[in-house]
Order: sequence, then C-alpha cells, then structure tokens
Amino acid sequence: MPANRLFIDGDIRSGERLWLSGDAAHYVGRVLRLRPDSKLTVFDGRGGEYAATVVAFRKRQVLISIGDKSEPVAESPLGIHLLQSVSRGDRMDLVVQKATELGVWRISPVLSEFSVVRLDTDRAQKKMAHWARVAQSACEQCGRNKVPQIDEPVEFRNWLGDNLSSDATRLLLKPLATESLARLARPASEVQLLIGPEGGFSDNEISAATGAGFVAVSIGPRILRTETAALAAISILQSRFGDL
Repeated sequence: MPANRLFIDGDIRSGERLWLSGDAAHYVGRVLRLRPDSKLTVFDGRGGEYAATVVAFRKRQVLISIGDKSEPVAESPLGIHLLQSVSRGDRMDLVVQKATELGVWRISPVLSEFSVVRLDTDRAQKKMAHWARVAQSACEQCGRNKVPQIDEPVEFRNWLGDNLSSDATRLLLKPLATESLARLARPASEVQLLIGPEGGFSDNEISAATGAGFVAVSIGPRILRTETAALAAISILQSRFGDL
C-alpha cells in the first residue's frame, strides 16, 4: 500500500478521472509534493480504497486517475461507540484523532452539568465539521477506510432520553468503581463507552445513566484526565476483545 493516502469527500469509481480542488489539491501538491505519475491511495470513507495516479496539475487543482479497488481489513471486530464529554482546548481533537486510530466506529460528543465547554447551535455545527476533518485525517494516517461517524454535540440527558434502551454493553467510566474493566465479560454486541467531563458527572446524571443500563467500571486506582481515560479504556477494550 502506498504511504500517501487521501480521503475524498465523494463517490469514487475505478476507471474515472477526478479533478481535486481545495484542501485535497493543496495536500497533494503542496504538502505531499507529488508530481505527475506519482502513486497514492484514495478512499471515500465508506469502505475499500483505490490505487490512484497523479495525471496533471493546473492552478489550485490536481487531476488523478482512479485505478483498482481493494478492501484491506483495517476495522476492528469490536464495535465501540464512544460517548465523550466535550472537553476544552484541543483535548477533544486529541480524543477524536486517537479514538479513530484505535478503531472506534462512532463518536457522540455530549455535554453535562459540569462540562466546562458550552456550545450554541452554530458553534456545535462548526465543531462537528472540524472533528469530522480530524477523523478523516486520522484515517489517512492509520490505514482505515471507514471514517467514524461524528454526531452533533448534545446534552447528555437529551441523548439518554433518545436512547433509553439498547442491546449494547453500556459502560460508564467512574474512578474507584467496584467493577473493573479488566474483568468485563466479552460483550455480545457493540460497546457504548461513556466518559465524563473534567469535573465528572453529577450524581443525578450517574443515576440516570445506571438506570438506562450503564454499568460503572474502573480502569485502575488513579484518577485520569478525561482524554486519558477515554483512550486508556478504548485500548483495554481493543486489547481484550478487538484487534490490538
């Protein structure tokens, strides 16, 4: 597989030629510094990838030729749906990037009573689009061909109200919980992993989550930052039940 991989937002078909523009053209021409006849791999996030060849350049555009499709296995057999409380600064970007690299298939950003970050509708939409780009870039780097679904940020209680029942194994990461993630039985289906904000969930939120089937679990004796907790828990799950 060529080292250079590119996500294309749109349908890709073998035998076609595509003009790339915007960020994609900039990445090929200015970042990767490819030239005519250079090889790369392209994917549209829906599964599978295509061999491609750079054909020509013109002002702010790059023409590529799409070759054969292949379907390397890069997806984990364990479906992890991460419910991540939105954290401030670039911490959320880090979680989205690394969770994508670790094989998470869906990320739902949630806001809770003690969340530091507050988002109005316009800012939430911009954040969702930004996180989608972070996930796409992570897929380019790690070899995945399916981009994780990034949901719109919502209040945790609203998310819970719309998802009261589920066949998934529901886990709430909680410091000093009596149940250990290391002793978890093999999940029968997907795992919904709930991670709290910097200030933790309120008692009412924890009660609501456990009432909806979330089981409080711990990953050790230390209290971890929200971004560290998410990535540590995902790694443990993938190591025990996935492909790490």
